[in-house]
Amino acid sequence: MPSDIIEVNGSQGNAAFDALVKAEQEVSQDILTKGVADEPLDLPNSQKRSAQNLVTRTPWIMTTTEWLTEPQPRALVWAANPKDISWQMTQRSFHSKNLFGTVLHVWPDPYRGTFYDEYRLTINFQSGNLMPVFLRSEDSFVVSDGIANFYDFMQLVDAPKLTTGDKNNPPRANLVHILYNSNLFPKITLMGMFDSQGISFTDSADDPNNVASWSAQFVVYDSIPKLSNFESGQKTNASLLSIWKENRIDNNPTLNSNRQKPALEALDRGIRNAENIA
Repeated sequence: MPSDIIEVNGSQGNAAFDALVKAEQEVSQDILTKGVADEPLDLPNSQKRSAQNLVTRTPWIMTTTEWLTEPQPRALVWAANPKDISWQMTQRSFHSKNLFGTVLHVWPDPYRGTFYDEYRLTINFQSGNLMPVFLRSEDSFVVSDGIANFYDFMQLVDAPKLTTGDKNNPPRANLVHILYNSNLFPKITLMGMFDSQGISFTDSADDPNNVASWSAQFVVYDSIPKLSNFESGQKTNASLLSIWKENRIDNNPTLNSNRQKPALEALDRGIRNAENIA
C-alpha cells in the first residue's frame, strides 16, 4: 500500500500515533470546547459543582483527529456520562448450506488482527437538568452543562469527515476519539465514527428540563488497548487486566489493603502469567 494512502479503518496509521496519545492525555486534563468557537475554556461547570460537593468523578471525553492535532488540543468533556452503552461485537463470518452440510466462511481483519468486525455501540446519553445552575464559586447562575454538551455534541457529529491537511500533510480520516470510562472498561480509548443515522432524541413537554431518548450509534475502528487479538494465541488480555487493576484497585483509596491483599496477589500473579505466556 502506498504510504500516502490510508484506509479509514487502519486507524493506527491514521496519524502520528504517539502524538495523538500525548494529545489525548492533554485533553483528559479538562480542556473542552463548551460551544465557544475554537477557544477552549476552563473546567466544565459540572466539575466545579463536583468540587463544591466534594465528589470525585471521571468524565467521558470525546474529541477528533483534527482537534487533537491542533497546537492546543480540544475536546468535549461530558457533564453526565452516558446512561448505558450497548455493545455489538459481530464476527467477520457467516454460515452457508450446501449439499454436504454447513460451511463456515471467515474473513479476519488484517489491520486489527481479529475475527471481530468493527464494534458497534449504541450510546444512550443523559443531559441532566437543563435549567440554569447556581455556582457558589461564581456567585451567579450559569448555563447548564447538559445544554452545552448537547449543542457541542451536535457539532461533533457534524465535524468534517476529513482533516484539513496541507501540502506536507494530506487530508486523512477525521476520526472521533472517545475516552471511555466504566466499571467494565475503566480507561480505554475508542477510535471510529458515528453512524450515518446520526442522533436521535425527544424534546418532550412532559419532561421539558431534560433531553429524552437521546442516543447515537458509534462504529469502532480500533481501540487502545485492543480488546481482542487472535495473534496473542487466545491468552488472557494482560493489558486490559492491568488497566482495570490500576484504575479500580491501585488508585482506589477506599479499599482496605489488608482485607484485599490475597485477592490482589492472585490478580497480580494472573497478570504476570498472562504477560509471560504472551
